[in-house]
Formats: sequence, structure tokens, C-alpha cells
Amino acid sequence: MPATRSVDLLATEMDVLWDRDAGGRLRQAHYVVLGVADDGQLLAVGEDVPDDVADVLETAVERDRGRGDAEPGRPPEVLAYCRQRIIEALGPVVTSAGPSYLFPGTGTPNDAATVRIVRSDDEAETHDGLRAANPDTWTDEEWADLVTGRLGPWAIAVRDSRVLAVAHTPVADARGAEAGVWTHPDARGRGLAATVTSHWAALIRRTGRLPFYSTSADNLSSQRVAARLALRPIGWVWKLSAPDRLGVHAHRTWHPG
Repeated sequence: MPATRSVDLLATEMDVLWDRDAGGRLRQAHYVVLGVADDGQLLAVGEDVPDDVADVLETAVERDRGRGDAEPGRPPEVLAYCRQRIIEALGPVVTSAGPSYLFPGTGTPNDAATVRIVRSDDEAETHDGLRAANPDTWTDEEWADLVTGRLGPWAIAVRDSRVLAVAHTPVADARGAEAGVWTHPDARGRGLAATVTSHWAALIRRTGRLPFYSTSADNLSSQRVAARLALRPIGWVWKLSAPDRLGVHAHRTWHPG
């Protein structure tokens, strides 16, 4: 049966975002990832954390979880304890956080009248004009891989052969996919991010995967996109990271299904 509890959906998204080793530790990622939903908490510990410290953190989070008063947008009390133990064992850490969402299972993309939407499931010839339209956010090789679908489903807003917004698939596994969104600075504030991500989510749903969307606590524009699309909030993810490992996610080859 598909997951419906927020904490279970958050667990699925965390598995999408980060690889784990045979022991369940996060590989080449953060020291600690703490998922907080209104119906539970989740802890994932990085492979660099000593075993004795990991055991202590798991015990502390289990104790905190039993209190049953989690508020996703507020740092859980156990986070400060985890941070202190990581600093003692491994040195400086950076704390970051942000909300996570699930796209609803139904809904029709709301297209902006002033742009043309090109999708990865369109006829191949409709993609030809995009090959030379790299907005310089990607390398030429990355852009070619994106447009040809080797990186997964995508939706692009175009006007006069100019790419204005892109929703793509930076990371996915067999159960879910995470939205990646880019909007040209000149085109922000027009609802294009919401338009392309709604198309992207429809494409992901067709593969049988759950489409997720997340952002940082201070990215209010992305949070407005989530509100515009009426996405379901599933919780917040709090991360304790080495200063040089911010934003590290899994890198996997896209498999259609």
C-alpha cells in the first residue's frame, strides 16, 4: 500500500535524496539528517560519524520521538544535542533546514499564456530547437543529457526560442523523484516555476514514482511556488553537515521504470 503518513513520505524522499551503505549510513553526504513530520521523526547518520556517537544520537532521537510534540518548522530539541556531539567528534558543522512537499496525485498543469511548454514526452522533433538554447546554467554536455532525457523527465517554458524556466529530475530512485527548478532572472515572479514543475510532476507520476519538492528555510520564492501549486507539506529536513558538503545528493542513472 502506498505511503500516506507524512513521516513515511518523508522517509521515501530521504531515500531518494541520499544513498546509504549496507548498514544504513548516509554515503558521501551529511553527518546527520533529521526528518521532522507532524506524525513522527526520522534520523539518518552519515558514514563519517563514529559508531559510538551514532548510537548515542539514535538513542537521543528515539527518546525525543516518544514525546510526540514534533513541530516540523521548529528545530527539535534533540537537534542541539546532536550538533554538540558531532562538533565534539568531528569539528565544525553547518546547520541547514527546509520544508518538503509532495505533489498531489491529481491536478491539471496551469500553463502561462505567454510561453510554450515543451516536455520530455513530446515528439523528438519538438526538442530540436532546445539543443542550442542552453541558458548557460548547465554545461553543454549536461544540457544535451537533459534535453535527450538521459537525466529523467523535464518540462521547459520557452518564448521566442529562449528558455525561461526548467523543471527537471536531479535525483530519483525506483519510488520517487525530486524536482529541480530553474527560472531565468528576467522571468521570475510570473508563475513559470509553478507551471513547469506541475508538468514535471505529471510526468513523474506516469512512471509510478512519487514527485517531491523541497527547498531551504530562507527561500521564500520556492515556498510560494509550493503554495501556488497547493503541494502537500510533509515535514522539514534538518541537516548537520561538514562545511564542504552542503547540498550533496545522490547521483544515479535515470531508469524509466
